[in-house]
Amino acid sequence: MNTALIQVLGAVAYGELKAYEGARAEAEAAPDEATRLRFRKVAAEELRHHKGFVARLEALGADPERAMRPYRGALDSYHSATEQDPVDDAIYGYLGEGIADDLLTWLRKVVDPDTAAFIDTVIEDEVEHEAAAAAELRARLDSPAARRRAERASQKMLFRMAGAGRHSSAPMLAFLRLGRPLDLLQVVFGGQVRRIQAVGLAPFGIGLPAPLRR
Repeated sequence: MNTALIQVLGAVAYGELKAYEGARAEAEAAPDEATRLRFRKVAAEELRHHKGFVARLEALGADPERAMRPYRGALDSYHSATEQDPVDDAIYGYLGEGIADDLLTWLRKVVDPDTAAFIDTVIEDEVEHEAAAAAELRARLDSPAARRRAERASQKMLFRMAGAGRHSSAPMLAFLRLGRPLDLLQVVFGGQVRRIQAVGLAPFGIGLPAPLRR
């Protein structure tokens, strides 16, 4: 049994469960029917992802509950954090979706073919989720003050990622145990910087030339 892979799939499976719970809560609190239906669709997709990763754990001979257990505290804490500022909330949602996409894209390169095939179906959904988060963020960036708040929030997100491997139960540390750590860090941090630039913000507070701002 590949212990490192089991740990990663445990972290991913529990992360998908938390994403399902979050989308379900958003659907219940939605102000209109269109928003409610959108989040119900996301919730159904996240639940499918969770069940699929649980099935992969079982196929590899692992106990899914045991595999997920070490990451409950870290992921419960991460998903329970709420931002009062809607701009901060939008940037965290956008970059959070981006991290998920990048981790899965990297993971499919180092897993067995059956797990990679399932990950491909997950990525198809996650790309749509990220696009919706990007659209919501762009709608919030309607003033210079909002852009400055978003840049500060993006910096906080990058620092949070930088400290993600400090604790033995951190999901990022599970990914690092699979090997190719420099490649993984380049993919994740590079992806975040690229996404920040894509919405016209300045990574690390370094201003962008006017033509790059949208």
